[in-house]
Amino acid sequence: MFIYAIIMSKSLKGVVKIDVRKLISFGKGSYILSMPKSWIEKNKLKKGDLISVDDEGFELVLSVNQREQKSEANDIDIDAKSKDVEVLKAEIVSSYLNNYDTVNILFDSHSKEAPKIKDIIRNLSGLEIMEQTSTRIVAKNLINISEISIQNIIRRMDIITRAMMEDVVLCYQGQCLHENINQRDVDVNRLYFLGLRVIKNAMKNPRIAKSLGTEPWQLHSDAIIIHKLEKIADRQKRISRFVCTADLDRSSLTELDRLHTDISEAYNNVMKAYYTKDKQLAIDTEITNKNRSVLCDRFLENYTQLHGSSKVKDKNSNLVIAAKIIENLKATTAEVRNIARAVLCYE
Repeated sequence: MFIYAIIMSKSLKGVVKIDVRKLISFGKGSYILSMPKSWIEKNKLKKGDLISVDDEGFELVLSVNQREQKSEANDIDIDAKSKDVEVLKAEIVSSYLNNYDTVNILFDSHSKEAPKIKDIIRNLSGLEIMEQTSTRIVAKNLINISEISIQNIIRRMDIITRAMMEDVVLCYQGQCLHENINQRDVDVNRLYFLGLRVIKNAMKNPRIAKSLGTEPWQLHSDAIIIHKLEKIADRQKRISRFVCTADLDRSSLTELDRLHTDISEAYNNVMKAYYTKDKQLAIDTEITNKNRSVLCDRFLENYTQLHGSSKVKDKNSNLVIAAKIIENLKATTAEVRNIARAVLCYE
């Protein structure tokens, strides 16, 4: 006896894939149903593994038996000999994002790169140095991806970024807090890489996505948000550095203070829209973005007219710094707009 069965699975929110399979009679009281090879490979199953079956009336829900899953050690060796620090940093970060459990970094006994390598590792959450010799540093991953909340990561990045914006405003008022802002940017970067690691592994492994209570479209959206937050934080770091090293007049600093405060309010609104899925608030932020950019351009035009012909010493460097501050302010408001657009994609 042959019976047709329909296997349904959601790959994206609102999109259902339907795969029709033939149910084969086996003996007197059993039936056999072939499984999609892609699903077997995605879940890293093999012959003899157990599948959990939940009877939900009209549907049978098949899932991987968690007790059958055994994590295998995933190690990588990175040769640091004669490599530029930036290249080495890219390789270490790549191994972190690809979820290697142990990273072995090898270098010459006379190398002076060990302190820099340790700094790179310290900026990656959950990756801890377990061993160090004259020719090797061994770092191990101590976090469980399935227990990390992406929403908590986003909220922590948001809180730190808000504090950075507030401190930049104080910089305009003569309270240089660049070192504090720079350290907060490091904290945001740590969360950024951790978030990317969790999202990538959840996209590749349905079990992790299920344990996190998320789905592909939400993971995609979360990746966009954490990327934008990292960019905004980075812009605040740069602005604070320029403000603290410049010799801008008081009226210009006051105007920059006003512009930055306005952009900060837009940022607060767009994050509120993100948390509450408030599309109207996101639309309001989107349509006012152009005006904020225009005000930035107007400031630079006025500053150039007032100081371009001045004979004051270092006027050219101040013009360049003013231009760089405005460049980063406009980039910040552009990222705020991009977050608003991400919110508008929610159903």
